[in-house]
Amino acid sequence: MGAGQITLEWPWGVIDNSSNFRWDGKFSLPIDDSRSEWMPYLVEPAVSELHPGDICTVSIPPARLYVEHYEEYNPPRDLGWSPAPTAGMYVVPPEKIDQEDAGFFLYLGGAEPIHVEAIE
Repeated sequence: MGAGQITLEWPWGVIDNSSNFRWDGKFSLPIDDSRSEWMPYLVEPAVSELHPGDICTVSIPPARLYVEHYEEYNPPRDLGWSPAPTAGMYVVPPEKIDQEDAGFFLYLGGAEPIHVEAIE
């Protein structure tokens, strides 16, 4: 665990040894929700209650988000894990829409079970 973050063994996707990128199968999330960087992930139990070796749930609760950027990848984008994502989008929560770099880039079409639907 680095300062201000927790590192998790990421259950979605597997390391792609044929990739030029070396993903280690882990994902880091911030410990402090008050920081300026925003991520859509929710960790349960709370990060402050976790210890090395504990099991937790990571999810993205339903939310209305602005999509600032969307892109498709053909062929799928090589990021070091398999299955490789086929699309990506930069999302921002409404309360941070006026803040520069306040969003998060989600990769779609890979192993993470992310459901997205357009609303008016």
